[in-house]
Parts: sequence; structure tokens; C-alpha cells
Amino acid sequence: MELGCRIWLWGIALLLTWSVASLLRLRRTLVGAVPLAGEPGVLLADHIPSPFVLGLFRPRIYLPSDLPEGERGYILLHERTHIRRLDHLTRALAWLAAVVHWFNPAVWLAFHLAG
Repeated sequence: MELGCRIWLWGIALLLTWSVASLLRLRRTLVGAVPLAGEPGVLLADHIPSPFVLGLFRPRIYLPSDLPEGERGYILLHERTHIRRLDHLTRALAWLAAVVHWFNPAVWLAFHLAG
């Protein structure tokens, strides 16, 4: 029982460490992000492949800087819908559940299907 508990805790520690490292890597990528004129909470960033929302308490929308202007309106509407529905919080809680239940394939399947 003790060995199983140790393995479970090590799995949690490894996933949390990986999560923090990934977030730090993403933050380094976003260092040069600039605000989009006339759109509060929206930033343009180089070196990102697709738009996303980042932040738990003050979520911000990050758009690739090479995104055509004609598509921005639709994408901003889409990302703001995610923020309004609190999807960024739901995703964080789902990730936390996956970290705690890392040994359960059904939880990983649910996490990926919810995304």
C-alpha cells in the first residue's frame, strides 16, 4: 500500500512539474506580445500557431500576429465565448483532476474529449 501511494504521489509531482515547465516555456514565448489597438485584453504574439485564452483570474486572448485582419472578428468572438462560459477555469479543473487521477485512462479520455 505504501509503495502504491509513493508511486501515485511521484506521478502527481512529475505532472505538476511538467505543467509548470510548460507554462514557463509558453510565457517566454509570449514576452514580446503587444496589445491589439481598440481591443482590451487582446494581445498579438509572434511564434504562436493558433489563438488561445490564458489566465485564470484575468484571462487574456492571444492571437498570432500573422492572423489576417478579416478573420480576427470571428476568432475574437469565439475566444470571448470561451471566457464568458468560463472554459479556461473548467479546463484548469479538468487538468487538476487528470493530474490527481493520472493512473486512470478513463479520466485522460474524458479530459481529451472535453477539450
